[in-house]
Amino acid sequence: MNKKLGCALILTCLILIGVGCAQKPVSQSGSNEPNPAKTEVDLGTMNTQVVDVYMADSQVLELEKTEQEIDYKDDSEKYEKTFAALQTNTDSELVSLWEQVELLSIQYAEGTVTLDVHIPAEANLGTSGELLALEALTTTMFQFDEVKSLDILVDGEAVDSLMGHAELEHPIHREP
Repeated sequence: MNKKLGCALILTCLILIGVGCAQKPVSQSGSNEPNPAKTEVDLGTMNTQVVDVYMADSQVLELEKTEQEIDYKDDSEKYEKTFAALQTNTDSELVSLWEQVELLSIQYAEGTVTLDVHIPAEANLGTSGELLALEALTTTMFQFDEVKSLDILVDGEAVDSLMGHAELEHPIHREP
């Protein structure tokens, strides 16, 4: 008899614990409905866009346009994801000229995208490669109507040349 009573008591405790754990948490308003404003702020509004990305052909003689889909929350993230797409080669016939370049930061303000990059020695290209890399970056970024200029910094400094071969303007303005 005591065994049955003990088992019943243990079973009752387990049921109460299970029921207590299964309840939804109560919000500050006192209801147990989720707070939609908080959920929206936490998740943010994600946008999806197909962007044009320019890569070099296998001989690094000319650029070819490819398309990649990006997901982003705001403009700064849109440009960061676009640069990441520029670094990601999805076609074995093409070459990403920015693949080995490290993006330190990217900012957007008043029509200007400012990129701060680190260029390791193995990412240096010859004169024609550097010119194509600059053209790939500017053509990719200037597809966005709101981007009027592009400023490229190397390790936080406005340098005269990206890789030592071609003159680098600060900022590079969109051609009319």
